[in-house]
Amino acid sequence: MDQRTSKRWRSHLRMAKLLDRSNRFLVECRILDLSATGARLKPQSDRPLPLDVHLHDEDMEFFTPATIVWIGKGEIGIRFAGEPDTAA
Repeated sequence: MDQRTSKRWRSHLRMAKLLDRSNRFLVECRILDLSATGARLKPQSDRPLPLDVHLHDEDMEFFTPATIVWIGKGEIGIRFAGEPDTAA
């Protein structure tokens, strides 16, 4: 059952970076789905990640805090924790 509150759009071959709350690089990831409230990502490694992260999409100049809300099958789901900063 789909529990999404926002419509999602597929985002093929778009890459982004996950950073920790101190803006240190954690891992590159592919954006699989994107919505106004969150995203489904495929990290390029299976290293442990903190729950609180920042998503940085250089192509769209998008930088926002987020929380990891689920992990499974090599993918993670994040919920945006604030308004994105497009000036980053």
